[in-house]
Order: sequence, then structure tokens, then C-alpha cells
Amino acid sequence: MRTLAKVTAGIAGVVLLVIVGGGALLLFFDPNDYKPEIIALVKERTGRELSIPGKISLTVFPWLGVKLGEARLSNAPGFGDQPFVALQSAQLRVKLLPLLKKQVELGTVSVSGLTLNLAKDKSGKTNWAGLAGEEKDKARPAQLSALAIGGMDMTDATIVWDDKSSGVRYTFNKLTLRSGALADKKPFGIKLAFGLESAPLRGRFALDGEGRIDLAAASYQLTDAKLTMEIERGKERLAELSAELDAALPQQTLALEDIKLISHGLGASGVLKGEKLLDAPAFSGALKVVEFNPRELMNRLGIKPPQTADSSALTKAALETQISATAQRINFTKLTLRLDDTTATGSVNISNFSAPLTGFRLALNELDLDRYLPPPNDARMKNEGKPVTPAGAAAAGAALFPVETLRQLSLNGELRAAKLKAKNLRLSDAIVTLGANNGDIKVPMSAKLYEGKYNGATHLDVRSRTPLLTLEESLQGVQAGPLLKDLFGKERITGKVVMDAKLTLRGVTSAEMKQTLSGKAAFSFTDGVVKGVNIAKLLREAQVALKGQPLSAIDEPNQTDFSELSGTVTLVNGVARNEDLSAKSPLLRVTGRGSADLVNERMDYLASATVVASLEGQGGRGLEQLKGLTVPIRISGPFSNLSYRPDVEAIVKGRAQEKLEEKKQDLQQKLQEKLRNLFQ
Repeated sequence: MRTLAKVTAGIAGVVLLVIVGGGALLLFFDPNDYKPEIIALVKERTGRELSIPGKISLTVFPWLGVKLGEARLSNAPGFGDQPFVALQSAQLRVKLLPLLKKQVELGTVSVSGLTLNLAKDKSGKTNWAGLAGEEKDKARPAQLSALAIGGMDMTDATIVWDDKSSGVRYTFNKLTLRSGALADKKPFGIKLAFGLESAPLRGRFALDGEGRIDLAAASYQLTDAKLTMEIERGKERLAELSAELDAALPQQTLALEDIKLISHGLGASGVLKGEKLLDAPAFSGALKVVEFNPRELMNRLGIKPPQTADSSALTKAALETQISATAQRINFTKLTLRLDDTTATGSVNISNFSAPLTGFRLALNELDLDRYLPPPNDARMKNEGKPVTPAGAAAAGAALFPVETLRQLSLNGELRAAKLKAKNLRLSDAIVTLGANNGDIKVPMSAKLYEGKYNGATHLDVRSRTPLLTLEESLQGVQAGPLLKDLFGKERITGKVVMDAKLTLRGVTSAEMKQTLSGKAAFSFTDGVVKGVNIAKLLREAQVALKGQPLSAIDEPNQTDFSELSGTVTLVNGVARNEDLSAKSPLLRVTGRGSADLVNERMDYLASATVVASLEGQGGRGLEQLKGLTVPIRISGPFSNLSYRPDVEAIVKGRAQEKLEEKKQDLQQKLQEKLRNLFQ
């Protein structure tokens, strides 16, 4: 007991001695008297001017503490007159007795009115470079066995980052940081709030959560944190964000749960996890964008929505996807994108962000591209209340290809569509493969088309000054009638078609493309009709005209049936020429040759029709006298109003020649009979 009493007395004596010594120190030592020495020392070590107009106060027991009033440290030369750092007041206190055990117990660290101006000039030099001076002696500090801080209390702080080399300036203002007592392996509450300004935007951020420190493991964690954010431009609120946040160092992990984002009326939710945040950042998560109206979104963003043939197009959209990302790549997997009546599923990835390479694999239920095309000119005139002038129409179609954009495009992907409609053509089971490499663009495609099959390969080369478009097209067993009706509104020809074509076009406008269209094509139709001309009727009309008889009205379709129709076409600079047309029907055999000017949309063609011996075909009655006779038919005029004119003079000459031949044969027969009678 005596020993314990002595120890207790000793401790009491030490405490008393500290109290007495501290009191004497406070009585006889005023730190404000040493401001000139402190200012001189800072000037010597940093080259900066320190100003301390505020009062310095000390406390000794049980806390060794210092309280500093207003103070400022000047900026580096060339960075302006505003101070590098300034504060209204600060206070730091540490308990004396735990220091004897290498334990640090701090009171609440308080800072009020801090202003920190961080800057970088155009050469890349920062205003804090060399601030700490050259530290030649880098002795390792003594290891602490424990650390406890009564809390953090920072109010009304401002931090400015001004980067002249990139033209970026951020201001963090009204910054508040408060925490509960910080102790090893014990949770503490933490609250952070600040405003952010970067013209023309401003925002407000807040964080409220729980922290934990593990000194032995050098681990720092933030858990169960609520993050909120608001961003505004002028009086317009651009975005609101909230999330549950967990983060840990040195594990370098981050987890954002229950993310909710609202921006321009667009609502999104999701989760995001990050790892190796400092060494090799990698993120994964999920994103869901609820249904929104793309037209309304474009209006809010100041983008004029495009005019579309269908006014209800671009009014509904939604998105769901899984996300994984690194510093070099971002992947969207299990992607479901809905646009109006179209649903696309698949994946999209983007790599090499400095020169982006995009890949995709998408499957669509159905897509009507015509809904998204510009409306016809008459619809535009009705909507705008004024006609479209030829010059205006030419200007609207001046740029057929965005050449500069295509030259920078790197894309590789596949698109599958169960149903696809384009230029009123209806396809099914379409597969489109797209490859684009800095202006070299290849688009192979296959599809089912009007009871047949289509295969094609489009190659667009914009690497040179003048774009080159190469088309390879193949149709197998396609019903031509419904195809042409959907494409042009008229069934000019029906039947099952087989066609192969290879074409080239050069230019940047549709007019230039037409003028340079060149290549070859071969076609074959079976069991169909050519509409708009009835060759049998034309022949009867010519025959009646020759006899001077009135033409009796016969109600029959204005078309020519055929069992086979084939030929080849050569195209040079927008002019198509055919030399080997061949058509067969029960009544007629037709051959033809001529040209079609696709630029000026005019035709000059000569078809030769021969009446065959069998007259049981279409319109055969009444043409007995023309059996075996070949009749030329001139087809000419603009595409919109072609004329079909039989060559009556050729019919007369042909018939006269036929009668002459008959007379010659009759005379030869009579002569032969006389000769036989003479020698009998």
C-alpha cells in the first residue's frame, strides 16, 4: 500500500508540476511576440510572405493546443495577388500524457474560413511546386501505437483549381466537413457538403456516412454513406443524383448502390462497383433508363428534333444494360434498347477512347426505317406553309454522305432483324454486317425478300477525295410484282426474278452518283406480265389500221404475258444499255435493244415482236394473218409517260414481202409442173 501511495503521490506531483509549469508558461510566454521570427522562417524556407494579423493562443494542460486567428500565405510569383492559402481561424489540441506512450489523442480539429487557391500556368508549372523546400533529411517518423482525434470541424471553406494549360477552372465553395471522434477500429460519423462552380455550370454535393480507420492495416473505410448531387445551369436544374456509397483504402474498392439519376426529365437507376481504383481502375454495374420521350429530351437539350415521315416516331425509348469498364474499354452487355415499336437486344463495346473502335451485336424484332426518314416534299410544304424551291431541294440533298465523319469511323458489328422495312421494301430474317475502318466501309447483307432471297455487299470507300460506292446485288426467286409496287408504287412487271448486278458510283451527292453509275447486270423473269403495254393489242390495232377498218373495243388488260423474260444490261455514266432482251409467250416472241438514260429519266428502246404459229395465247384471235411476221415496237419518252408505237410501215413491208415470197413459190411450183408434163 505504501508503494501504491508513493506512485500515486509521484504522479500527482508530476501533474502538479505540469500545471504549474504550464501556468508559468502562459504567464511569461506570449507566442504573438514571435510572429516576426515565424514570418521570417517561412520566408526563408518557402520564399512566400506569411501574414498573421490574427491572435495566436496556447493551452498547456491537459491539452497542448494552439489556436490561430486570421492568417494568409502569399501565392507563387506569376500566379496573381490572391493568397495561396488564407484562413479565418484554426485550432489544434493534443493530450500531453498519452504522448508518453507514443499515443496521439487530438481534440476536435477546427478550421474556419479556409481559402486555398491551387493553380497551374500554361507551361504546366503549379503554384505549390517547391513549397515544402528541399527535404534532404527524410528520416522515418516514429511509429505511433495509437491515434485518436476528437473530430473534424471545417466550415465555410473555399478551394479553387485554375488550370491555365487546359482552360479548366473549378471552385469548391461553402465546403463543410464534420466528423465524430476518430479512434482506431471504431466507427465514426462523417458529413461533407460543398458547392461546385465551373462556368456555366454549378452544383451542390453532400455526403453523409460512417467511417472506420485501422492503423495497423493502414485501412480506411467509408460505409453506409448517402451521396446526393445537384447540377444547375442558370436557373435550370440539369441533374439530380443520389446513391448509397461504400469505399475502402488501401483495398481500392468503391461500391455505389441504389443510384438514382434525374436529368432533363430522364430517369435512370443502377449500381456500380469499382476495384483497383488507383492501380488499374475497373468498374462493373447495371443501368436502367425508364421510358422517356426522345423528342422532348432533345428539346430540353436545345437540339431541334428531326422532321420524320411519322410524327409519332422518336416518342418512346427505354434502356437496360450491364456495364463493365476499364481505362481502355467499356462494354454494354445484356443490352435491351426500346425505341418506339422496336426492341433491340445484344451487346455494344467501345475501346481505344482516343480513336474509338465500336463493336456491336444486336438483334431486332422489327424496324421500320421509313418512319424516321424526312417527310415527302409535299408534306414539308404543308407543314411549313411554303414550297421547297429547286435550289433548296438541291441544298437539302447536297451531302449524301457525311464524308469527314465516315473517315474517322471505326466500327465492327452485326445487326439481325426479324422484320425490316426500308424505302417501303419489306424484308425478313435480315442479317447486316458492318465493318468500317477509317473511311473503308463494307456492309454485307442477306435477307428473305418477297418469297425469295436477297444477298448483297455494299462497299463505300471515302478515303480518297471522291467517294466510291460499289454494289453487288443478287436476287433469287423474288416476286417482282409486289417488290416493284412497294418500291415504286406500280407493278410494271411481275413474275419470279433472278438477278445479279455489280455497280459502281462516284460522288458525294445523289446527282453525281447517278451521272457516274456504271456496271453490269443480268436478269431473268419467269411466268409474269409486263404491265402498261399489250403487244397483241398493238398488233391488232396496226392490222385494222392497214385495212382501213374501224377498231372494235375489246375489254382486256393493258399488259403482255410472258413465260420467260431475260437479258443483260451494261451501264456507263448513268446510261443503261440492253442488246439481248428475249421474251417468250404462247403468242409472241419478243427481242429488244436500246437504252435508258437514268440521269434524265428517258428511254429509247426498240422491241421486235414476232407472232408465233400457236394462237392460243393472250389475245391470239384475229392475228392469224400476222403469223411469223416480226413487228418493231418503239418505246420512248420520259419514264413517267412512256409511249409504245408499232412500226406500221415495217408491218406493210413485211406483209408485202411475205406475199411476194408466196407468189414466187406458186410460180416455181407451176413451172415445175409444166416441166414434168413436158417430159412425160
